[in-house]
Amino acid sequence: MSKSSAEKPKKSTKQEKKKDVPVHTDHRTRMRERLVQQGFDSLQPHEALEVLLYYAVPRRDVNPLAHRLIRTFGGYHRVFEASIEELKKVDGVGDQVALYLYTLGAHERRCDRSRTIQQNSRAQLDTVERMADYLRPQFKGLRQEIAVLLCLDAARRPISCDLLCHGAVSASEVSVQAINELAMRHKADSVVLAHNHPRGPARPSQADIRTTEQLWTLLRGVGIDLIEHLIFGEHDFVSLSECGFFAKY
Repeated sequence: MSKSSAEKPKKSTKQEKKKDVPVHTDHRTRMRERLVQQGFDSLQPHEALEVLLYYAVPRRDVNPLAHRLIRTFGGYHRVFEASIEELKKVDGVGDQVALYLYTLGAHERRCDRSRTIQQNSRAQLDTVERMADYLRPQFKGLRQEIAVLLCLDAARRPISCDLLCHGAVSASEVSVQAINELAMRHKADSVVLAHNHPRGPARPSQADIRTTEQLWTLLRGVGIDLIEHLIFGEHDFVSLSECGFFAKY
């Protein structure tokens, strides 16, 4: 067998390997280089989401998926506000991608909360506006209802902010015992209750008013001063004390 004929299979194998390389590999390389050289803000929304998806989908072209996600949820930021179940309804999103995107959104919200707590660790929350500014990051981007308890010292400085419950907020869901334990543990002088209406206005419902009345009475009986109940909507908030509901207690 001649030398030239022996080398032909090698040439064919090299060509086959080149064909096996996905056509979008070079595109990913260019996108990563652009990210390094020009920064994340240089990317269009669908491009930014596409780059993030590289780490959950290592081999497939994810550009169409990035466009589909933004179109489905109505904006780049809303993709990261979606629940795992909502994400999985999008064509092309499986368990891994849904969990990955949800985790990115949850991570951003945790960073916001941590930043706010650190910046206001010794702030005096002696007005409704200051309380609202402190508590707002707790509800940013959430698509489910939660309730939190803010514990304050005698000077109205924040001691802690703890999750009380998920789901509809009512006197049966918000445990007086849990509030009492948190207040005792943190040696709180007073507490503030806050919850959100993620899909509607901050206007208090009759259930919200009944819950406030019941909790105020029950907590007063164990020596805990509930001084405020704030309700956060998608774009606004309401103070039940400013609405006059605390004045009659």
